Amino acid sequence: MRAEDNQSKGPAHEGHAEPPAVSAGRAWYAVGVLLVAYVFSIMDRQILTLLVGPIQQTLHVNDTLMGMLHGFTFAAFYALMGLPIARIIDRGDRRLVIAIGIAMWSLATAAGGLATEYWHLLLARIGVAIGEAVLLPGAVSLIADLFAANQRGRAMNVFGASAPFGSGAGLIAGGLILGIFTLAPPTLPGFGTLLPWQATFVALGLPGVIVALFMLLVAEPRHARRGSSDAEQHAGARREVAASVPVSTVRRYIAENRRTMVALMLGAGFFYTCVYGWSAWAPTYFVREFGWKYSQIGKALGLLLAFVGPLGALMGGWLGGYWKRRGVAHGYLRVAFVGSAGLALSAIGIVSMPSANLALVFVALASCFSFFLFGGTGPAAIQELSPGPMRGQFAALYTGVLNLLGAGCGPVLVGLLTDYVLRNPMAIGRSIGIVCLVFGAIACVLFRSGFASYRDTLKNAADWRPGRAPASEPVTAKASAVVH
Repeated sequence: MRAEDNQSKGPAHEGHAEPPAVSAGRAWYAVGVLLVAYVFSIMDRQILTLLVGPIQQTLHVNDTLMGMLHGFTFAAFYALMGLPIARIIDRGDRRLVIAIGIAMWSLATAAGGLATEYWHLLLARIGVAIGEAVLLPGAVSLIADLFAANQRGRAMNVFGASAPFGSGAGLIAGGLILGIFTLAPPTLPGFGTLLPWQATFVALGLPGVIVALFMLLVAEPRHARRGSSDAEQHAGARREVAASVPVSTVRRYIAENRRTMVALMLGAGFFYTCVYGWSAWAPTYFVREFGWKYSQIGKALGLLLAFVGPLGALMGGWLGGYWKRRGVAHGYLRVAFVGSAGLALSAIGIVSMPSANLALVFVALASCFSFFLFGGTGPAAIQELSPGPMRGQFAALYTGVLNLLGAGCGPVLVGLLTDYVLRNPMAIGRSIGIVCLVFGAIACVLFRSGFASYRDTLKNAADWRPGRAPASEPVTAKASAVVH
């Protein structure tokens, strides 16, 4: 949403105005394929939340191990592979790399349906994580080269809009498919009759291979620009120089502006601990507390996410812009503070209601606040707080923190509390409430601590000059801090 819009129009493109290397039709075809791929990636990630109970019954694992499966293991490999994959994308054929990534996570999702042991499923989810680590950096880099500067914001906006829709679509499709296979389990040649949860993995995973084939038909601007003029090649060389700011320089800049950077990055990380904590376990909570079926709650939660999630992103983006226009330098952090407080209170509301319908009202509120940072802070704040030549590395660092603290810790902490502190599977709601209250409060404190120093960091970013100032900055694959 606004975060991607801001990012795509940043200084990475200000120093040069190269025309797009392909036609508008081919460029928008690429956006369409990438959008569909993004929806599939989120669906393949989200589906695990609907299959917790059936998987536990088959593989005999507790909530902690399911939290590891959904959270830390996935996030660790996603973050670990981020920078190496970004380097490959910066140098290679992006459409081929993205197509391989799509095929890998799709086949890994389907392979999860053939698991008969916990470690089989664990390996499959690691494959999903590595494959999905390709998409966002590849898409940001490719879209930036496919469109002229005045069109990139719109293209990134369209691509980014698929995130909340994909979250909802994954739950809706997963709920429908799980319901169908519960009534009529399919038979797979060579494997026999699949359990409903196994068949759901296979049914959601295999269509992604078709998307990978369509990805191969996308234009690669680097190929189109072979034989470009000396001036264009010189501009490209300048952009490569801009990408060479050493890590030590980035560390020094962070140390000099540590109050603001800690407030933003750790605050956002703990905010997403709440997001992943409640969203990973909400279906299981409705099943255990209210006796709903996973297929039933999948459709209900999916509809709420699909419609309310985009509203939250738009509201966060609008609020950030409103406060910035009124001269509030730390406007993005103020949005993050409001989002954290609202999310924590909404999550507590979910697990405090006496009926499922009342709980769904608070699910809608939590869904809205969960996307506040997607449109209001995140990449937009990173863009304005980091000097141009460092922006790619800051984006990669920000994304890594969000994945490790958010996706990595949120689901696991809820499982640990349920299994080893409260020692009662029926106490899953209390675990969700505790995690969201504690880490939501920490996020609020961190965001608030950065208000005073934010303006100074903005000035430091604007005044920063490298030893050799490039004329422009590249759009690298690492500039992909898009939160899903």
